[in-house]
Amino acid sequence: MARRSGLARPRALGPGALVGVCAPAGPLLGPEALDQGLAWFEAQGWRVRCAAHLRERRGYLAGDDEQRLGDLLALLRDPEVAAIVALRGGYGITRILRHLEPGELVAARKLFVGYSDTTALALLLRRAGLSSIHGPMLDRDDVPDAARERLAALLRGAPAALEPLHGKPLAPGRARGPLVGGNLRMLCASLGTPWEVDTRGVILFLEEVGEQPYAIDRSLGQLRDAGKLQDVAGVAVGQLVNCRSERYPETSPCDVIRDVLLPEIDGPVVSGLPFGHLGDNRALGVGVLAELDGDVATVALLEQVVEDGS
Repeated sequence: MARRSGLARPRALGPGALVGVCAPAGPLLGPEALDQGLAWFEAQGWRVRCAAHLRERRGYLAGDDEQRLGDLLALLRDPEVAAIVALRGGYGITRILRHLEPGELVAARKLFVGYSDTTALALLLRRAGLSSIHGPMLDRDDVPDAARERLAALLRGAPAALEPLHGKPLAPGRARGPLVGGNLRMLCASLGTPWEVDTRGVILFLEEVGEQPYAIDRSLGQLRDAGKLQDVAGVAVGQLVNCRSERYPETSPCDVIRDVLLPEIDGPVVSGLPFGHLGDNRALGVGVLAELDGDVATVALLEQVVEDGS
């Protein structure tokens, strides 16, 4: 399929490809989930290499900054490694991003997989001109087969990667543009940094976990007031997990989306899409061309994340 997003794309994972696993942010919490995830990659016919400090822990970090950065750079610079998968999110990726050179990221052309805290790395990769995957990591043991299969399709560049995801309509219309976004808090945290989210002409996708409606209101308002909503082509809202308020139960996260987001968007808006902080986290391509249809409430990739997809 011809490139249309203008980004460089990593190579598709073929049989026997080597997948590197590192922990650039939070520490390992469930070894059973890690073992299950590693076994799944091997069952796909890929080899797996765990970074040296994958199981380190320093409070809320997977080891100190030097260890986490060193592991990421080691996989990045290893010519045998085809893809890098983050162990989990949490916190910590922004402590090491300033040490990554955009030119080196593009030259290596490694396929990166992650979400949550690693939203910041996906934004940096897009700024550098490289696509990536927002999708399941190795911190959950409740990932269903359908989510695993979609991730595998994106890694291979298989046709199934282009199948649409279905949500709920909030605003009508149809739009095309690069698919860019991730965790809402991390998008706000990117403002003023070298990896600041660029929303011009994009389909912005959002998800969140553990934030009450007023906090979602504040984050959306920050994006609005920073000028990050005025030029988007449309918005795809994923799962807002554990985001209801016990004190103010009458206001739902979706109410906030309607109140704050809809008046700012001149294009389609779809909510309830199956991605975010849940087991059934359907993978998306970051930076690649996508179509958002507010009439039938779908989002679909129009090109592969990797080269040589068909």
